[in-house]
Amino acid sequence: MADNSDDETLDNLTDPQLENLMEEAISINETDTVIPKQETENMEVHHHPNLHHKKKHWKEYFLEFLMIFLAVTMGFIAENIREHITEEKNAKRFLETYHNELLQQQQQLINFENRFKDKLIVCDSIVEIYNNGEENKMLDYLGNSAYRAKGIINIPFNTSSYEQMVSSGALRYITNVNLRDSIASYKNQIDFAKAYNNEITDGLIKNTFEIGKLEDLHDYIPADTSSSFDFLSHVPVMKPFQKLTEEQRRQLITFYVSYMAQAQSNLRRLRIMYNSNKALVEMINRELNK
Repeated sequence: MADNSDDETLDNLTDPQLENLMEEAISINETDTVIPKQETENMEVHHHPNLHHKKKHWKEYFLEFLMIFLAVTMGFIAENIREHITEEKNAKRFLETYHNELLQQQQQLINFENRFKDKLIVCDSIVEIYNNGEENKMLDYLGNSAYRAKGIINIPFNTSSYEQMVSSGALRYITNVNLRDSIASYKNQIDFAKAYNNEITDGLIKNTFEIGKLEDLHDYIPADTSSSFDFLSHVPVMKPFQKLTEEQRRQLITFYVSYMAQAQSNLRRLRIMYNSNKALVEMINRELNK
């Protein structure tokens, strides 16, 4: 029914109306065709890049290598310069500290030299007393000189600055070979002095108990515990000696001669160390004033 109605409508149209209707239909079809075509023309077209690069000339490769080489070399040189400056500063700082330590040791060496001189003189007098058989006549002197003769003398060398240089590796900052060797030699002198005195002192302490069987030491260590008591000012009271045999007399003489040998050896060693110390101080002064 609908188809027949449409056919009747078309039959009733006049020729001009029919032409207009056909033109509208054609126009719509052309519009639908043009729009997709325009959209296609407006789309961007992406082309694949050309992957075929032009080969570089060998001079360009050489220039790149040269630039990299120069950059690495200059960085290495700059780092070496920085390390060298740092090492010089560290060497100066450690030498200044060690210099102060040497000056302190100089005063120690002088003080202990005087103490060993006094011990040597006192022990020599005691040896003469026993050798002449005058021990009972000179009891007061023996009591007065007891501490000075039997006192143990240990030299407390302070070597903390040197030990710090060794432990930190700072000795390598010192480029002066003579100075470095002198520092090591001086340290060896200190170590030898310590070892010698420790060995001698151990022997003397052991012999002190044997000497106590011959000398009266009952008042050698006072029982005064007051804060005002001065141990060094105490003068021990000694009882008279029994008649000494020749062997006992020689034993006493040998005991004090051992102290004399220690004192004489230390005097010689301290003088050598003092001269080494002064020479080191002068070398360090020259090094610091460069």
